[in-house]
Parts: sequence; structure tokens; C-alpha cells
Amino acid sequence: MNNAYHIKPVKTPGEIQQCWEVISLLRPHLNKDTWIDTVSRMMQHEQYFIDGIFDTGRFVAFAGYRNMTTLHTGNFIYLDDLCTLNTYRGKGLASLLLEHVKAVAIKNNKDAVALDTDFTNNTAQKVYLKNGFKLAAIHLLCDVRR
Repeated sequence: MNNAYHIKPVKTPGEIQQCWEVISLLRPHLNKDTWIDTVSRMMQHEQYFIDGIFDTGRFVAFAGYRNMTTLHTGNFIYLDDLCTLNTYRGKGLASLLLEHVKAVAIKNNKDAVALDTDFTNNTAQKVYLKNGFKLAAIHLLCDVRR
């Protein structure tokens, strides 16, 4: 992996917009026109953070996460989003971001880092397992939108 890659926090509307190319790969259902407002609200009201890897004038990978507390898991970081541009995959950027989020958790006295992944996303699952995650639960969802 290129040691020149570094992680920087994403905070401003301009930086949030620069992440669109990456997030649209992971979340194609999102609307580019409302992306900045949605993330800004999440940052303001839900303790959502984005830390990204910037290269060649653009964000090429990022992790979106939040602080949470549940009776089941305790005080932890929930990793909502982790994605890398296709041309940067296989370079260790996801592992770099996972190590970063785990370090944030340790620094902030969290009990764990948790995430969900699609059953069919075997590539991501291999990365998570390689980075110390284990299968701990099955996430169930009931879509109530009409």
C-alpha cells in the first residue's frame, strides 16, 4: 500500500460533496441533490462522522460512522458506510480506514466497533474478518415505507 495515503476528516459542505463519487457506488439510491443536506443533518444531530482518503485531487475512499449506545452492545462506534473507488480497491484502503475507526473507538473509550454488511458481499466480509471483526448477529429489517 502507498504510505502517502492519509486520512482526513470530512466536515464542510464542499468536502461532503467531494465524497459523492465514492458514496454513490455504495448507496446508489441516494439523491445527489440532497446528499449534502442529509449528511450535514446527520453530522449535526446524530453524531455522524466521515473520515476519507484524498488522492489525486479527490476522495477515493471513506468511512462514515457514528457514536451509539445500546443495551446489547454498550458504548460503541457503528460503521455505517465504508467504500473505495473501484480503481483504488485492492490497495489496502479499506483496512486502513478500519484500523483508523478502531483507533478512534479506543481513543474514545468505546466498547466495540460494529457494522452490517449484505449477505452477498463476500469481498467486504473477507476484509472485515481479516481486520478482527467476527460474525456476531443477524440484522433484520422490516421496510415500512408505502
